[in-house]
Amino acid sequence: MTLDDLLAEGEKLRRPCFTLSVEGRGDIAGYWRGERPDYAPPALRPHVMTLDSQLLVQTGMPMGYASIGFSAVEDERFFNVLRSQQEVTALGCTGLPLHATADTSFPPLEAVCLYGSEKVVEWLGSLGLHRHEYARAALTPLGRAYDDAYAYAERGDLFRDNVDAIVGGWHQSWPEDDFYMPLEMRRAVLTLRGAEPWYELWQVAGGPNFNVCERIT
Repeated sequence: MTLDDLLAEGEKLRRPCFTLSVEGRGDIAGYWRGERPDYAPPALRPHVMTLDSQLLVQTGMPMGYASIGFSAVEDERFFNVLRSQQEVTALGCTGLPLHATADTSFPPLEAVCLYGSEKVVEWLGSLGLHRHEYARAALTPLGRAYDDAYAYAERGDLFRDNVDAIVGGWHQSWPEDDFYMPLEMRRAVLTLRGAEPWYELWQVAGGPNFNVCERIT
């Protein structure tokens, strides 16, 4: 296995996503910060973002409402997920309008180890490792080289320029995570604007429940 081979495995696993930017063009797909009048009192629960749920549908996440967003509870690391049958542009949100562009998301090494082809299994086997031992694979020269290519070639979502949020796509591990989240959990949104903190909106097992994580390194 060479680095080119491992990157080719990553290319095969690319997943659809949307990048959101305040500098984009086209229809408004969401809003960053500001206030959301249908959710009061905005001064006590600051609005983080709201977006068009159709973006999630197009990345394979079932939705039962037209728009979804989340707000933080001030002075506490808790969040309220805001669902509405109103279209995002009808909610009267203030803040910065976000515009969506269809894109793809490149997987981190953990995803390649877990979901790559038999070539990946053979490479891991040559190291005495199984698919779930991606943390040890990351410590090998080839694993480190993949991570460098993931970061410095702007393949990874956290390293994109001129992007304010990403809808769908692959998720990455964070320092506080004990393991790479399984695919039953879907990262719906990752925010990049104003980081740190980053915010992640997760759909739980394809159902109606969502969680929000605040990430600080």
